[in-house]
Amino acid sequence: MNVGLIGCGAIGCTLARGIIEGKAGDIKLVAVCDVLEKRVDGLKEDLSLPNLFTTTEPDELIEREDVEFVIEAASQTVVHAVAEPVLKAGKDIMIMSVGALRDGALADRLEKLAEEKGVKVYLPSGAICGLDGVKAASVEGITRAEITSTKHPRSLEGAPYLVENQISLRGLTKPKIVYRGRAKDAAKGFPKNVNVAVALSLAGIGVDRTMVTIIADPEATRTQHEVRVAGEFGELYTVVKNYVHPENPKTSYLAALAAIRTLRKCTEAIQVGT
Repeated sequence: MNVGLIGCGAIGCTLARGIIEGKAGDIKLVAVCDVLEKRVDGLKEDLSLPNLFTTTEPDELIEREDVEFVIEAASQTVVHAVAEPVLKAGKDIMIMSVGALRDGALADRLEKLAEEKGVKVYLPSGAICGLDGVKAASVEGITRAEITSTKHPRSLEGAPYLVENQISLRGLTKPKIVYRGRAKDAAKGFPKNVNVAVALSLAGIGVDRTMVTIIADPEATRTQHEVRVAGEFGELYTVVKNYVHPENPKTSYLAALAAIRTLRKCTEAIQVGT
């Protein structure tokens, strides 16, 4: 399967290297795109792929006949711009910026388009575990779903919610709850930090009922996500303590690895897990 990558930041570069090294299975990277030309040129040189198509225009990548599958690894804004055109072109898409799907109207349009075109929208589990159990539990009904994320203050720097509410984390000496509320609002206020909350919501009871708590901890050496779900099945509790991505402190390394494994799953004959 030939794939095109939109977004050549830390996550995108990790995905590209994983594909080239064969970690994503029978996948071939044929095109990359980023708004910054120096990024695509740098990635092309790093991968030593002289024939790799590069562009700063997403439409040029989407329109290529040799691109069968598009990976979004850029931002929620880019999801809004490219997801529908990709599906209309009859191509599968994997969305890394899952937080964009807090917008129920967008999610509905993508689902409808995918069904009409006979293609798929893939949403990796990201930096958490347990989504297979959550999906299974949703068959009979979930009564409560919540996620508590603990991060170092530097991982939250520049978050719109903090800026708008004039919340400063400078000089923080002890853990501080900086947000508590719905996943829908968390994804808007912390677009680079809580894609996992929306992923949990989509697997379970939605962004309006899934609750999120975000804690800034100056002593945190890893990003921690605690997921608690209850329902007819019983109770589910998971804890993941992630190392941050070496090139981007706002995301966990596991998020990139989950995407690589999702790509591999797309081409495997035997599917393990729910």
